[in-house]
Amino acid sequence: MPRRAERTRRALLCAGLLALALVAAPSLAHADDPRPPSPSPVEGTKQWQKLSPEERERLHQRWQQFQSLPPQRKEELRQRATEFRKLPPEERARVRQNFDRWQKLSPEDKARVREKFQRFQQLPPDQKQKIRERLKREDPGKGKGPRPP
Repeated sequence: MPRRAERTRRALLCAGLLALALVAAPSLAHADDPRPPSPSPVEGTKQWQKLSPEERERLHQRWQQFQSLPPQRKEELRQRATEFRKLPPEERARVRQNFDRWQKLSPEDKARVREKFQRFQQLPPDQKQKIRERLKREDPGKGKGPRPP
């Protein structure tokens, strides 16, 4: 698989699970920070206290969701978080932007994007490559991750 396609695949995988991975390892929220990877218990307590009750509840629910996952799934998420940390800063920023755009889509638009992606995945490799090349010619920024419909 070409290097760019592999990076795009990794970015897509990371984007879908970034939020859950951040709950599992909150220190990834600022992966490009030069600070140590995990805050001290005192720092963590201070950060927690600064959160609104709604935000605390949301994080608590996500943590419980993560804890309820099978061990294999937890490990997969940890590996994806590790892959995300290895991406160059500009790639991580792009993943975050794509994730934010995805979160803002309506359920109908999300369903449409999923359907298009599934159809694309079923195409033979040569047709996929032709589509990628056409998108690059039309808009050099396209083909670098999920786009709204």
